[in-house]
Amino acid sequence: MTAMVLKALSVTLGIFFVFVGSLKLTPSLSDELYKEMRKNYIQQVRVFPPVKLFKWKLSPHIYRKAIGGAETLCGVILAFIPGPLKGAANVLMILITMNDVYCHWMLNSPLDKMSLSIVFFFLLMCRLIIFLQFKAKEMEETKGRKQEVSSEKKEE
Repeated sequence: MTAMVLKALSVTLGIFFVFVGSLKLTPSLSDELYKEMRKNYIQQVRVFPPVKLFKWKLSPHIYRKAIGGAETLCGVILAFIPGPLKGAANVLMILITMNDVYCHWMLNSPLDKMSLSIVFFFLLMCRLIIFLQFKAKEMEETKGRKQEVSSEKKEE
């Protein structure tokens, strides 16, 4: 049951982030949304923590393309690639959504602009928690099997 929930959540989140990342990279999906993303990132680059902290000059277009590329790549990993990369992609997406919420907060954006990021932050956190619980359960079962095998060998 846990594995099925984890898989469904991974595929759903992955497809969503592939779509959103693609919107940030190319106007081919929706020209209007692409223009909106470009405007948002021109504002967000001013409050991006490393830019504020270290006084960097960062192009909003590079920032948008880096975030869009990371979202697309992590989305593909979450949706289609099995293995331990899913955990790293999940953590990276949590950091990206936290950054998005932070930027909206610093720009005093209305709640409806940051609500999508908040929802997906919590969905990614739920996926991470379910994954960690699943791994802990697997480790307990493996440990229990090893103890059974070692006790059977001692009895012989």
